[in-house]
Amino acid sequence: MMMKISELKAGFRISEHKDNGDIQHFEVVNVQPAGRRVEVTFRSHSGMESALYPADAYLSAY
Repeated sequence: MMMKISELKAGFRISEHKDNGDIQHFEVVNVQPAGRRVEVTFRSHSGMESALYPADAYLSAY
């Protein structure tokens, strides 16, 4: 399901499909407004990472 970044909540899961066919899974840990952007912190088997997105961008989340 496509979801607006600003509507994500902790516990949601994101799947990233790589060009080589691999799929990497992330769990949303924290979502924090940052002006016109939103900072999202993810957890994966590789560790914790954060990214800034425009608040009106979309990701596939479940």
